[in-house]
Amino acid sequence: MKSLIVRLFTTSKGFPAISYNMDKVNMGDAELLCMRNLELLGAYSTIQTSDLEHYFGAMASLNSKSHYDQFHAVLSVAGNSLTKAEFLKISEQWLREMGYADQPYLVFFHTDTHNRHVHIVSTDVRIDGSKISDSFDRNRAVTHLNKICGIDEVEAFKTDIQRLMDYRCSSIFQLELLFKKSGYHFFIHKQQLLIRKFGKTFLRLNAEKMQLSLASSIPDLTRAREIRSFILSAIQIHNNGVEPVYQKGAGGSWKKIKAFRSDLADFLLMAAGLEVCYLFSQGALTGFTIIDHRKFQLFDGQQIMELSRFIGSPPIEKPLEQRAVYQR
Repeated sequence: MKSLIVRLFTTSKGFPAISYNMDKVNMGDAELLCMRNLELLGAYSTIQTSDLEHYFGAMASLNSKSHYDQFHAVLSVAGNSLTKAEFLKISEQWLREMGYADQPYLVFFHTDTHNRHVHIVSTDVRIDGSKISDSFDRNRAVTHLNKICGIDEVEAFKTDIQRLMDYRCSSIFQLELLFKKSGYHFFIHKQQLLIRKFGKTFLRLNAEKMQLSLASSIPDLTRAREIRSFILSAIQIHNNGVEPVYQKGAGGSWKKIKAFRSDLADFLLMAAGLEVCYLFSQGALTGFTIIDHRKFQLFDGQQIMELSRFIGSPPIEKPLEQRAVYQR
């Protein structure tokens, strides 16, 4: 089964997710797949947004000490690889694992972004006034979803680490890029390199020793010259002008640059296994890194050629928060 991503939104007062999703339904951008455990609304000929908000609000009021009563989660998958029926089945399995099977809940199916997703709305407060524990909610959410999708987190990491450690890197930055492109969080904390995924730390490395080890790596200048020669030939045929790739919010409410691409980069990956990772700051390209998947090594852009030669005239974008972005 395809891997899914789960996000939790846990700090809302009231139930704003109900009106948000019902508005999407009314605009034709979403569909209410199911309403469960809302028997008292069965007598209504037509159920309005306010009816749902009042029902969930009444449930939440049974626990006067609860601050955040809304349980709001989003499950998403890349592209349209799951059907509505599959999404609903996974959502209800996941809710059961999370302890919400007997709670009132709504599942909305959205098609307003490139990646299909569902919004799940429920409440932490039970009918007897007790509250479902939210301890380690995010970790539990990911673990249960991976279990449903048939993903063994430890085995997945073992497979990834065996593959990734075959690559030759010459800096912490390159190593970080490599792991981030495989979905891992990579950062330094108290002189240790931490590699995390699924809300868990899978590997701890001594940062100083790793930096020294990477710095001692001898660059493969022969391979760098081969790549440069291949790129110079490819530039004669394929457009090296870059364009931004945007991450768009639901309904087009916002967008931000998540990467850059070019016809040249697409060709290099397809024809030679050379993955171009464009780096930028405040909307302007600052460099690039190449991942050589055939020879299992990374090259900083300046080891190959000048940035201006590689990209032509870079586009000018409005200033954004400074970041280095790695195209997936």
